[in-house]
Amino acid sequence: MKSSRTRLKDVAAKLNLSPALVSGVLNNRPHIWASEETCARILEVAQELNYYPSAAAQALSRGKTDLIVFVYKRLPEAAYRLAYSGLMDALSSELQGAGYDLTVANFATQEEVMAHLQKLASSRGCDAIVLWGREEDTEPQAKLLEALNIPFVVKGRHEVVHPHWYQVDFDHESMMAQCYQRLVALGHQRIAYLGFESDDGFVQCLKSGFLNSRSRHPVEAEESPLFFAEFGDEFEPNICKIREWLHLSPKSRPTGFVIGAGNKAWQALEVGLAEVGRKLTNKPGGFSASGITSSPFNLMFGEADVYQEIEIDKLARFVIPALVRSLNHESGDERIVRFLPKLSQARTLAINVKKSLQEGEATI
Repeated sequence: MKSSRTRLKDVAAKLNLSPALVSGVLNNRPHIWASEETCARILEVAQELNYYPSAAAQALSRGKTDLIVFVYKRLPEAAYRLAYSGLMDALSSELQGAGYDLTVANFATQEEVMAHLQKLASSRGCDAIVLWGREEDTEPQAKLLEALNIPFVVKGRHEVVHPHWYQVDFDHESMMAQCYQRLVALGHQRIAYLGFESDDGFVQCLKSGFLNSRSRHPVEAEESPLFFAEFGDEFEPNICKIREWLHLSPKSRPTGFVIGAGNKAWQALEVGLAEVGRKLTNKPGGFSASGITSSPFNLMFGEADVYQEIEIDKLARFVIPALVRSLNHESGDERIVRFLPKLSQARTLAINVKKSLQEGEATI
């Protein structure tokens, strides 16, 4: 038969001391007086009886658990599962460095997530909660935690409606602005946009970043059409639109491309250019592109400047400062953290192609 766990009162009884005194010594509480001899006896008997303090009891006593719970609603796509795995590794490492443990809770439905958040709030089983996922899911979750007065950090773009929330995400607008300006610097006057077809917050921010840059720094003639397309992360619809654009007259077609979509858009662009004997280049006079990518990413033929550090695990290091501010109820602009990655040269396979596949003659 398995023996029961040694309790604090068992240690106190053997020493003929009060449980309060024994607890105070074992937990290093201030304002607890005991002689060096008594302290040594308490530690010796505790070790002899194999006693160790209950983590839950210590947390209740201190009002602090040193535990952070990461909560999210599961998404069906395999890409999300892989991305969240990397995020867990990065976030756990960051939290351990800050003295916290990480617990992960994910659920298939929003109802299950909300019920778990209620449970965490009732038990006070953690110091703070990190919410992750799409804005349509995390907004009601964060509203609940706000009403329950539970410290939290949420990943997403909530600054318009909820500027007082502690939140982290990428600076999507600045990313698209830099891409647009890069193409302008290369001399492009007709710049197209390929984006996702989605209501997700980050998708809308990417789109507005491009459109705002185009309106502030117009390079096209007033009569030029707006080359703008949004599709899912699929090859076929993207290549169809790119073919349509590239078969316009040389003086009418776009020569620069801002990509606010996934790798399939990049693949379609390179294939479309190859079909007309061209490839991407950062040299003046050719077809150029700049935008976001998903890991793993390589160009097939040409060269381009891209964002290659936009996987969600890159946001892990920004969560800790936001959590600290949330726990301390700090105010100010630092509640909102926006990370702007570095625009850099894309990795390329540099596949050998026929001599007809040229870099120049785009007719900018």
